[in-house]
Amino acid sequence: MNAFTPLETQTASNLTFAPVKFANTYNQLIDENEPALQLMHNLVLNPIQHIEIDTRLDEVELILNKTHHKMSFVIDTKDKIVGLISNARLGSRHILATADRLNCHRKELTIGDVMLPINTLQQTNLKQVEQSTVGSITKTMEQTGSEFLLVTDDTQTNFIGYFGVIDLAKVVGLNLYTVKRANKFSDIVDTLLHHTEI
Repeated sequence: MNAFTPLETQTASNLTFAPVKFANTYNQLIDENEPALQLMHNLVLNPIQHIEIDTRLDEVELILNKTHHKMSFVIDTKDKIVGLISNARLGSRHILATADRLNCHRKELTIGDVMLPINTLQQTNLKQVEQSTVGSITKTMEQTGSEFLLVTDDTQTNFIGYFGVIDLAKVVGLNLYTVKRANKFSDIVDTLLHHTEI
């Protein structure tokens, strides 16, 4: 005979969606010494859609809004993950700056024009995340200047989760400053404009 005890349950009724999908059920700020794993967006349990690289921005916004996702991976014609797009990026001045740089209208832009290329993002593995605190993740994202920190399995080839800097700032209650190394003056301007929108 096993030692498991069933949980007490009741009929589900009058339910609404929680405003924040994190462990802070009572809208309290999470301490930076808490385990990092509780804030990771788990892509195994909660997979997100993949959007093809040649999709126009209006369609991308519609997909993200209808699926209630804040971000999506971008795939090429061979279903390889090539980038990431977020609602924050779609709503930033980066879009208009890209249209201006490419000498086209916003409606002509595709997700491939404005996405965060996968090779510009940072990743870590689940084993490190399981041994880390929320503070360690925020420090990592501040130092790397990443808007997202991807989490892989032990093979380091399969994405199983991610952390978003905006989500961390909200739940931890900190002003997180992600500073990317600038190679030219326009990089500084673009970073400042983009983060003002976020």
